[in-house]
Amino acid sequence: MNSTQDRLFADKCRRLHTYLLGTKSLLREIGEYNRTKWPVHYPLTRLAQNPPQSYPAHGTALRRSNSMLNPEVASESVEPQRLHRAQTAEDILDSDNSSDNWRLLDPSDLSVLRLDLRLSNHGGSDVMGSLEESSIARLFDERLTQCEGHIDKLIARVADRSSKILVTGDLNAGKSTLVNALVGRDILPSDQQPCTMLFCEVLDASLNGDVEEIHAVPSIDLYDRQDSATFVAVPMRDLEDIVMDNEEQFQQLKIYTRDNRAGEQASLLHNGVVNVALIDSPGLNRDSLKTTQLFARQEEIDVIVFVVNAENHFTLSGQDFLLNAGNEKAHIFIVVNRFDAIRRKDRCERMILDQIRHLSPLTYAEREDLVHFVSAHEHMAADSEPFAHMESALRSFTLEQRFKSKLAPAQRYAMNVLADTQYLAAENVAAATRRIQEINSVLRDGMPRYEALLHRRSETGRSAEAVLDSSCLEVRRHTTAHLTNTAFHLQDVAEKISYPGLLSLWSYAENVLLTMVRHLEHEVTECDRFTSFTIHQAHTQLDALDEQRRSLDSPVTSEETTPAEPWYAGLDSTSVTASQLASIGSISNALDTVQLELSDFIDLDLGHNWGMLTSISASASLSLLASKSMASNMLTLLRLSSTMGTSTARRLMVATAALIGVGSVFYMVSDMDATVRRKLSARVSLMLSEEGFVAHHAERLTTETSRAIRPFVWHLQHNFQRMVEAEEHKRADHLRRRRTAQDSQIYFDELRIKAQDLANAVRLVSSDSSMC
Repeated sequence: MNSTQDRLFADKCRRLHTYLLGTKSLLREIGEYNRTKWPVHYPLTRLAQNPPQSYPAHGTALRRSNSMLNPEVASESVEPQRLHRAQTAEDILDSDNSSDNWRLLDPSDLSVLRLDLRLSNHGGSDVMGSLEESSIARLFDERLTQCEGHIDKLIARVADRSSKILVTGDLNAGKSTLVNALVGRDILPSDQQPCTMLFCEVLDASLNGDVEEIHAVPSIDLYDRQDSATFVAVPMRDLEDIVMDNEEQFQQLKIYTRDNRAGEQASLLHNGVVNVALIDSPGLNRDSLKTTQLFARQEEIDVIVFVVNAENHFTLSGQDFLLNAGNEKAHIFIVVNRFDAIRRKDRCERMILDQIRHLSPLTYAEREDLVHFVSAHEHMAADSEPFAHMESALRSFTLEQRFKSKLAPAQRYAMNVLADTQYLAAENVAAATRRIQEINSVLRDGMPRYEALLHRRSETGRSAEAVLDSSCLEVRRHTTAHLTNTAFHLQDVAEKISYPGLLSLWSYAENVLLTMVRHLEHEVTECDRFTSFTIHQAHTQLDALDEQRRSLDSPVTSEETTPAEPWYAGLDSTSVTASQLASIGSISNALDTVQLELSDFIDLDLGHNWGMLTSISASASLSLLASKSMASNMLTLLRLSSTMGTSTARRLMVATAALIGVGSVFYMVSDMDATVRRKLSARVSLMLSEEGFVAHHAERLTTETSRAIRPFVWHLQHNFQRMVEAEEHKRADHLRRRRTAQDSQIYFDELRIKAQDLANAVRLVSSDSSMC
């Protein structure tokens, strides 16, 4: 390579290095978003059993160039397929309504970011649908981490000016024989039995101070050629034992050797252009551990030389390896060894090339330079033209086509990653759009219920308060009217008690007082009963309101939230009311200390006796008027008084007054029972009035009514509030999810554009065989 080519190659390395860092940053950003904000939606197939064999011709989706899933559409052109603009959310939504019943975004279209979600012990059935979204997100995050690690290795490879050639293939394919033939020396042990048990890297001795030496490396990450503590020097005579047995479990052998052939043009290792390392590997199907190591090791390799035994063709393990390597390496150097042992060479060549066409289309397209049918064992005995042509093509591919062999794999991998990113970004834009539509539909459908719930809560709250207020008012009015009337008619209550006579007057008065007190207690109890009945009626009305509330409780609410309790849950109205009313105690403090007094037996109030006196006078007057002649009677009295003396008239008047007094006393004694009833009822009524008996019991029963009903009103209102809060919580959760979906919609749309711009920039770092 001349100076111009060196500058161009260095510029391509620098640009590709920058774009690889950008791709890694993009993957890290996606991983962070996937973990913290939005689990990345992975596309699912709709018909897992019969995947489509072709896609619409308008090319709105990205296609892999090396997939075996659609062998009929494998590219025959040398140039890699161009990346198309990823679908928008509208395109995907339109495709969902198409008659083919398939998404244009299908997981089979992904290459690097494709998740392997098949179970080998379930007949290859797709288990994607059985996984939770969070599980898929975790698997996807792990895949992103693996891709970041791969990109780190690509960055190191781009920065490294040397080239590493991995010689791999199935067991006993002749890999070690091929390496010996390329070096021109019989260095690595070869046998008809598989003999290579670890990686053997063959380098030019000039890299080791021109000293031929073998370093057995326990840890490749710690290896330092100048630090003898990081390797074990192995004599050449012991090489075969270590390679075939590797009892000390070395990770790798570094074999520094000289190429016996003269001149830089003849030597692949000592070429005067770049440092080249040939790495001989264990067979693919040796064991699972070695195969896994080989799959991981190819990420560090610039050129893969895949050795195929002409007698066996490509085995399943070889096909898997080539498909995996195809994620970054579009061109794979294939050597069909032991071709000389095949009798029908044309048929063998045709069958192997047909396999290559499906495994690596671009390799097949350049099969003249990349696919060679040779016999390495014969070449070691005597030079053969097919082997010389193969060696020349490998030298040209490694040293002259540096971009194709060293940088193109990194470019291809980055473009595959960015293409997959565009796929997933478009799919997640569509998923976010669908989620927004679903949430909007749920919010729209739930609004009538939410508004009805708010209205019913307000109406029920007012109705419950009205029940409470009306009950308290009814109890107050009834108690006030009833006890007022009872206190006014206390005298009538005692009339039923028989009067035993004057000698038992004190006992009679006691009975009258006790009867009045008991009557008052009875009437207070009647007010208590009315209060209890009113509370029961209020409970019935509140129960009807709660039944209306329960009718609004949807099945979703009962499943997602703790169901609201009925108003009577945990409360016993009968026991509460009974206990409250039973603890009243005395009906009046004043009546507890009332005692009989002498004044209760004497009624000096003329207001009650004046009627009787007036009645007597009236009777006397009527008698007088009823005589034959009032004038004659008057004259008779005057004559009689004139015949009497003054003293006699005075004595007559005294006698008359005494007679009247005796009559009055007699009358008072004879009306003593009425006097007692009248005086006691008046005194008790006065005491009750002074104490505020009626107002006290009206207030007491009103308070008890409020205390008995208020908890149920509060409970009913609380249950309604819980229903409203549950509905508001669901709506708030929907709004939060919608906001997340809207943010994700914007993020993934911007991500799609960023990935597309970065992919366009990576594409410009293209291969030009005439320039580098």
